[in-house]
Amino acid sequence: MSKYTWRDLIKINSATDAYSSPLACLAHIDMNAFFAQVEQIRCGYSKDEPVVCVQWSSIIAVSYAARKFNISRMDTIESAMEKCPSLVPIHTAVFKKGENFWQYHDGFGSWSKDPKKQLSPEFYKVSLDPYRRESRKILKIFKEFCDVVEKASVDEVFLDLGRICFQRLMELDSSEREPAVMNFNELKDLFVRGKYDLDSKLPSIPEELKSLKFHGFVFQEENASLTDWDDVIFWLASKYVLEIRTCIQDTLGYSTSCGVARTKMLCKLGSNFKKPDAQVIILNKNINAFLDCGKFDITSFWTLGGLLGKQLVDILNLPSNRSINYIRENWQTPQELTTFITAEIKHTNFIPEHNKSDFERVDILAQKLYDISRGQFVTPLNPKPVVKTMMSNKNMRGKACSSLIDCISWLEVFCGELDSRVKELEREYNKVIMPKTVTVSLRTDKYVSFRKSGPLVHRSRSLNSEDLLKTGIKLITELNTKYNNKQACPNYYPLKNLNLSISNFEIMDIQKTIIDMFGNQTQLSKPDADSPKDSDKKIDDAYSKENAFYCDICEINSASLKEFNEHKDFHIATKLSESLNGTAEDSANLSLGEQRLLFPKKRRDKSNAKSQIKKPASKGNNNIFKYFSK
Repeated sequence: MSKYTWRDLIKINSATDAYSSPLACLAHIDMNAFFAQVEQIRCGYSKDEPVVCVQWSSIIAVSYAARKFNISRMDTIESAMEKCPSLVPIHTAVFKKGENFWQYHDGFGSWSKDPKKQLSPEFYKVSLDPYRRESRKILKIFKEFCDVVEKASVDEVFLDLGRICFQRLMELDSSEREPAVMNFNELKDLFVRGKYDLDSKLPSIPEELKSLKFHGFVFQEENASLTDWDDVIFWLASKYVLEIRTCIQDTLGYSTSCGVARTKMLCKLGSNFKKPDAQVIILNKNINAFLDCGKFDITSFWTLGGLLGKQLVDILNLPSNRSINYIRENWQTPQELTTFITAEIKHTNFIPEHNKSDFERVDILAQKLYDISRGQFVTPLNPKPVVKTMMSNKNMRGKACSSLIDCISWLEVFCGELDSRVKELEREYNKVIMPKTVTVSLRTDKYVSFRKSGPLVHRSRSLNSEDLLKTGIKLITELNTKYNNKQACPNYYPLKNLNLSISNFEIMDIQKTIIDMFGNQTQLSKPDADSPKDSDKKIDDAYSKENAFYCDICEINSASLKEFNEHKDFHIATKLSESLNGTAEDSANLSLGEQRLLFPKKRRDKSNAKSQIKKPASKGNNNIFKYFSK
C-alpha cells in the first residue's frame, strides 16, 4: 500500500489547497541571465558570444558565455574587457532628459573612446521597459500552461502543478508513448468506481510504472525508480515543465532553469542547483540529502538571508557548514527550539533593534526553522493582482537637476515611462487603468526630503503622458515656490533625487460605458412592478432577439450591444448637457406633465407650436452629447 491517502490525492486538484497536500508538486522557473539574454536575442548574437548588459559603467547581467572568462557583476566594464577582449557590451535602453520615450543607442557606452558616444547619467535615465515587456510575453506563456502562477520577479515564476498532474493522472491510458503506462487504468477505475474512505491508503503503484524515466536531473539518483504516487506525480510534472520550457525556447528564444519539488523554498533552490538550461527534480525521499549536500545553509532560504538569518546563526550557535543538518539533529521538536531560543535571548540580553517583530512570537519562528530544516515549510502561491502603485525614479549626479526647468525636463521622462508601463499593464490584463493620485518626491543637495501629492486631472478615460506632466509640473512648482528659499531650505539645488509616482488606481473593464462611470444614476427603461421572484422568467419570456436592445424612451431597437451602449451614452450625455445649459422643450427626458408645467406658453400659443423656451446657450462648448450618436 501507498503511504499517501485518497484525501492527499484529491487535495492536489484544488487550486487553493494543493500546496498543503503531502503530494503537492511545485516548480520554480527562471530565465538564465535574463537581461543579457534579452540583449543577445535583440541584437542577434549567439549564446556562445560573451554578452554583458551594462548600465553606465556597471555590469548588471552576465551571459554564461562571458562567465567562462571569470566575469561577474562585481566587475566594471573596463575590468571585464581586460579579462575578455572579445566581450560584447550592450548598454540598456535609455530616456534622454526632456524626452518622454526611450531608445537604444547601440555602440554607445562608457567604454567608447568617442566622447560623443559615452552616455552620461547626467543627461540620461535607464529604461527597464524592454525587460518588462519580454517578461510579460513569458508570463503569458506560463499562464497558458498553468492556472496557478506566481510572478516572483521580472525573470522568475512559481507554478503549482497539482491540478495539472491530477488531471493527467486521471487521463493516462494506453495511448501514452511510454509502454509502462499500459496498465495504469487501475487507479483511475478505483477513483471513479471504487468504494473507499478518503483517509484510506492509496493502492501501491503498478510494477510497470516503476521503470518510467524522469525528464531532467533527479538529485542523488542516476536511474531513479518510482516507488510511490508522489514519484509518479513528479514524473508527470517533469514531463510537463519540459513542455513549458521548450515552448518558451521555441517561441521566444530564452533558455530557462527549473526546480521541481514539494515546496516553494525547495524548488527555488533546485532551479539554481544546476544552471544554466537545466531541470532538477527533488523527490520527497531525497529532501534531507539535498539540504545536506553542502551547497546550502540556513541563510540560503527566503527571509533568512539578511539580518534575521545572521541573528539566528549567533543565537543557535550554528556551525559554518551543514547548519541545516545541525538544526535537524539537535532539536527534535518545535517546542525544543522555542525553549532554547527563549533561554538564549534571556541569557545574552539580546534585544533586536531593527527587526523586533521577528522575535515577538518565538514559537512561530521556531516552527518555521523546524519545518525549513526538514524541507516541509509550505506556503501557498500568491498570484499577484494588478499593481496599485508605480514609480519612476532618478538619482541625480552632479548638476543634472539644478533648476525648476531641469525638474520639468526630468518629469517629462518620468511621465513617458509611467505612461508606457501603464499601457503595457492594460494590454496584459485587458483593463483600463487610471491612477487618481500623483506624487512628486525630491531630495535636496543636503539630503532633505520633500514631497507633494495631488489628484490627476485628465481629459480622457485612459492615461496619457501630457495630462500626467501637467499635474507633475503643478506639484513640482508648488514645492519649488515653498522650499527653494533661504528661510525654508538654503541648499535646495542641485537635487540628489527626484521621482514621480502614481497610485490609487481605478481599474475598469474595457467595455465600461459612461453609465458605468457615472454610477448608472439614470434609469433608461422603466422598472418592472413585478416582484424580483418573477422577474427572471418574465425577462426570458418578454425579451427576444428583436427587442433585447430596446429603448423605452425613444421606442427604438438597436442592432447590437455596442450600438445600444452608444445610444444609452447619448441619453446620459443629454442629461448632463441639460443640467449645464437648460432643458429643451422637446426633451425626451421630460414626461408630458413635466412639459406642460415647465412650458405652459406652448398650450396658449398653438400657432407657434415649434417654439422652444431655452436658457441662453453658454459661450463655452458644454454640449457634450454632440459626441454621441442617437
